[in-house]
Formats: sequence, structure tokens, C-alpha cells
Amino acid sequence: MPLQVIEMTDPLTNLIRFRTSPVYELMLSLSVMLHPMRRDSAWVARAREALEPEFWAELAAVYEPYGKGGLFFEMAIDYPDHEDVEGFFEYVRALDPVHFVFYLTGRVVPVERLAATRLEPAAVWAALDEVKELCYWLYQGDISLEPILADVPAFQERLTALWRRYWNTFFRDEIDALRPHWERAIRDKASILSRAGGQGLFEYVLGKSELPPPLPPDHPITSIVFIPIYLIPSPVYMFYGYGNVTVLFDSERTEARRTEIERGKEQALTVLKALSDGSRLDILRLIARHEAEMHGKKIAAKLNLSASAVSRHLSQLRDAGLIEEHMHEDRTITYRLQQSVIERLPNMLFEYLWYT
Repeated sequence: MPLQVIEMTDPLTNLIRFRTSPVYELMLSLSVMLHPMRRDSAWVARAREALEPEFWAELAAVYEPYGKGGLFFEMAIDYPDHEDVEGFFEYVRALDPVHFVFYLTGRVVPVERLAATRLEPAAVWAALDEVKELCYWLYQGDISLEPILADVPAFQERLTALWRRYWNTFFRDEIDALRPHWERAIRDKASILSRAGGQGLFEYVLGKSELPPPLPPDHPITSIVFIPIYLIPSPVYMFYGYGNVTVLFDSERTEARRTEIERGKEQALTVLKALSDGSRLDILRLIARHEAEMHGKKIAAKLNLSASAVSRHLSQLRDAGLIEEHMHEDRTITYRLQQSVIERLPNMLFEYLWYT
């Protein structure tokens, strides 16, 4: 990475570091596979060509009941080398059952307390109830841990076999195409860090001004790791505990992209405002059906509107980019529909709703 001169510092700046993670990208991309967004369609199409139907059935069976795979994300928190993807599979497969459930449930119940439950479902849930406010996601969406707790090693084998199959058949060959996205995202966030300091970066990415409380209370936060993810089901995820905060963020939410999306939002509002009037829609329909034939007087006559009203409506449609004027030799002005503006409208709205 290029040298970064940090112009502003605060207590968070020295805690922050960036890294890439094929491991996290793999796990989160499988969540996206279950419920792809529009920008993921090309990726999912390639995956469906490479992976047989049995894989998709197994993915749904292993991921869907457990928060679409969200319960597995903290498995990688303590894994040291995120470039060694195959090593990660073996690491998870070889975890003792108590530690596997420790990560599965978000590290909110200490290992010693989990061990005391003997992983009996009722006892595990009783332990989770003691810290329910820290693992509320386990109580949403009817998540049941019982099928896993019935035979933890068997589930570990099944989960890692799914990951390994995906890696060997498809994902391994996609890594090189993903790296430029990760690197661009890190440069973007490092630039914010250099200008705004750690506090500014934390607020920019997470929309929060304060760090989460130490968990456990005697483990103060000593590290904040930002990891860009291209295929991510939500704009940002944050895991914390045992001195670390890990932030997985959408690699495509760069400053330049957010500025572009804001411009798109303003354009969408202008277009929607122009389309919100019945008379303007009637005018637009006439222009669309009579390409380059409609001028102000003809529009006024056909719609029984005053010339001044038509002029006002045409001006608003023109300012929204929905029509284009054409001056003829006799100085008559006719209009053409700018269809591309209407075609782009759903994308502008979608990008604003999803990426900001």
C-alpha cells in the first residue's frame, strides 16, 4: 500500500488497520447467493453455471436456517491468516465443539460457561438468556441451534465441506478479480483516515460516534480492523469482543461512489417531481407518441391547456432532462422524449436505497 501521511489523529487512529480477507469474502458471498441483489446477478449467474444443483440445495439447508449464514461469520475472528483459505476450513473443522459453539453464538458466553452446559440445548439457551441483549439476533427469525447441538462435529464437517466445495469448484478462480475492488476500497478509507482521523473514519463507515463497550468488561479495545467485502448482504457488519472490533464494509461504497449516488438521488427527485403531475404526464405521452412533431401550440390544442400552462410544464420536463428541444428552420421548437432518463430512474433509486 502507498505511504499514508496521517494529518489528523485521535485515540482511535492508532487502533485502526486495514486488511483483505478471502475468507470473509467467501463466507459472505454464500449469503448473497441465497438472496442476490441486482448488482450480484452476474456473479450468481456464473456460480450457477459452475455449481451443480445439489450444491444449491446444500447451501440452502446449511445457511438458510442460521441467519442466512450470519451465525458463521465470527468463525474467522481469531483465525490468523485470511489468505490461507484452505487452512481456514481445516481450522473450523478441527475446533473442539465448545469453541465452535462459542463462535457460532457470537462469543457472548464465555468458553468456561459453555463448557459447563455440556452443550445440552436447554442449558445452552439458559446461558444465552443470561446475556440475551448481546445476542438478540439468535432470538429473531426462529433460529434453532438444536440441529447443530445434536452433533456438533458432524455439522462442522458438513459446513466445511460446503465451503471447500465452493472454493474448489468456483470461488478460488474469482479471487484475482476481487482484489482490485478490495484495494480501491482500502485506499479510499485510508484517505478518509488521513484527513479525518480514526473517529472520522469510524463515523463515516458505521454511522456511529462511539465504540461498543468492552466485552468482556476487562478486555479494553486494542484493535479495530476494517475489511472490504465486495459481495456483502448488508452495507456493513461489525463484530466486537476480546479487545477487537472487526468491521466488514461494502467495498463499493467509496467516497466517489457515494457522491455519485447523491447526485443520482437529486436527479431522481427532480424527475419524480416532474412526473408527479397528470398534465405533464399527458404532455410527455404526446411527445413520446409523436416523436419530433409536437410543439407548444399543438400540445395546448390537443390537451385543452393554455399556452402559458404548457410552457411551464415543458420547462419543468426539460429541466428534469425528460425532453430535449429541437429548433427547426422556421424557428418552431419540437420535443423528443429522453427515454434513457426514465430507464435510469429505478437504478438511481435502488442505488440510493441500498448503498447509502
